[in-house]
Amino acid sequence: MFAQHWYYDLIIYIYALSLLFAFSDLLQPNRRNRRLALAFLVAVWFCQTAFLAWKAFEQFPLLTGMDSLLFYSWALVTATLIIDWVARIHFFVFAANLVGFAILAIHFFASPEAQSPVAEVLLSELVYIHVTLAFLAYAFFSLSTVFAVLYLVGNRLLKQKRWNQTLRRLPSLGRLQLFSHRSNMAGVPLLMMALILGMVWARETMEMSHLLDLKVAGSLLVLGAYSTSLYQRLRKCWSGSRLAWWNTFAFLTIVVNYLLSNTGLSFHRWL
Repeated sequence: MFAQHWYYDLIIYIYALSLLFAFSDLLQPNRRNRRLALAFLVAVWFCQTAFLAWKAFEQFPLLTGMDSLLFYSWALVTATLIIDWVARIHFFVFAANLVGFAILAIHFFASPEAQSPVAEVLLSELVYIHVTLAFLAYAFFSLSTVFAVLYLVGNRLLKQKRWNQTLRRLPSLGRLQLFSHRSNMAGVPLLMMALILGMVWARETMEMSHLLDLKVAGSLLVLGAYSTSLYQRLRKCWSGSRLAWWNTFAFLTIVVNYLLSNTGLSFHRWL
């Protein structure tokens, strides 16, 4: 059972990496990211196939009801691999695999058959992965804000024609904007996956509706703020100082989210 837990975690992390690179390729088409996303997705397919074969062999000829979720997720991954190879509809592949990721998480960590001594262990591992992804997302958002602030500082010094040491030590405005954008590109899908896993965990452990929790609302606010930044840059509606100011103020949503965690009105206590 110990090895099985690690196998669960390994597939979830590989799946998360595939979605991360796929999301990056959607916003900024890049052959390397596309290949990495596909390679990780193929790895997920092999892991799922091996696990499904093992389950079928162990319980032949019948699988349990919850194993149908594993088969469903496997079918989604298989279909998206074929569609990606035939039609190359990348947005569809990403959206379908986001659904597959949620279904796989439900199968691994919310299975009724886990109503045993291992149930608590499985759920603790789920919340650990959820928190890890959320912290990584907030770290990337914080980096985005730092780059945005440095952009504003550099832009102001250039307008004032103050060629001092501070300006010389700063990267170019283009690089600062690019780093800020790429930080958001990493943070948004990580937070999306953290929210999915968090909802699976809350569904199994909370009696109250987890959607009514202030922390969930705050996390959706953070996701909306940084998704808006990506969307506006993708459409080329915002750039330069306007985008930097937005990324700077978007950090306030993280501060608000943190304060919500400490109001005593949310079941979250760690961030």
